[in-house]
Amino acid sequence: MYLYDVYGLTISSDIAIPELRKPSGQEGRAQVALALSAPVQQFEPISNWLVSTASPSGAPWLSWTKFKGGYLLRFHDLADFVVDSEGHHISCVAGASGISAATVRHLVIDHVLPRVLNLRGHDALHATAIVIDDRLCAFVAEAGTGKSTLAASFHVAGYPAFCDDCLVLRDTHPLTALPAYPGVRLWEASFQALGGDTAALGTPVAQYTAKTRQLGGSEGFRAEPLPLRRIYLLERDGQSPSTAQALPTIESLRPADALPALMAATFPLDITDHAMLARHFRLLSRVAAELPIRRLTIPTDFTALPVVRSLILEDCGAV
Repeated sequence: MYLYDVYGLTISSDIAIPELRKPSGQEGRAQVALALSAPVQQFEPISNWLVSTASPSGAPWLSWTKFKGGYLLRFHDLADFVVDSEGHHISCVAGASGISAATVRHLVIDHVLPRVLNLRGHDALHATAIVIDDRLCAFVAEAGTGKSTLAASFHVAGYPAFCDDCLVLRDTHPLTALPAYPGVRLWEASFQALGGDTAALGTPVAQYTAKTRQLGGSEGFRAEPLPLRRIYLLERDGQSPSTAQALPTIESLRPADALPALMAATFPLDITDHAMLARHFRLLSRVAAELPIRRLTIPTDFTALPVVRSLILEDCGAV
């Protein structure tokens, strides 16, 4: 059995998960148990999914439903996971023929566990964050907008990356957040644009994507909770890199305008749980009211990254 710390939880796993940190102090009892080599479990055809999502191509991606005793999460054509009703146990109960161990690990740590956090009474943003002067700046955006590339460029410039795609919120005073695990996930073009040698490309994230894990290991990464400083809602300017390039822009948003974007960037599991939804809304309303929320529009061009960084540092008063 292997023990790890992730998302503020201690988890046990029946297989090694090299992406995660081992517990830093004395090993405590695991709060979540992973069974990623569990026996296959059959389910009747399901038509009443609680939620169904699609990939950018429009193909079914992730659907989940509630049944007596827990939840079934189906990554279509990849794997099924079962979560018990309290969020204490996660089992991979079915996998497509030839699915890789890396893919199973990615699905559970990057997609299942953030939703289990919500089930256990915590909330997280689908955000990538960096550290500036011991406080966090988070980037919220749709997949493919460039959150990870921007965070990695800050990391290379001496401002540590804090998390990639999942920022665990803590309802403290002031508001703080926890990271997931070290590293960011990058396309090869992003890695090269940041000065990386393709011979040093990291390990594949999963078999269905060409992204690799970069900047792994604990060096330069912070594991402790840090106060939130800003949230940037990241958007592309829509222009081709070959056209005359616009400069990045920052626009302050009112809480009422920021709240819907924050709500859309979360990981709710049981949308029939009214108590969870009320808790969820209260915390995100507080985030929108207490933190500066900015709309950050960036050019579709790697060469603009230094200008984007400078604009953010100036906005944070860090230059």
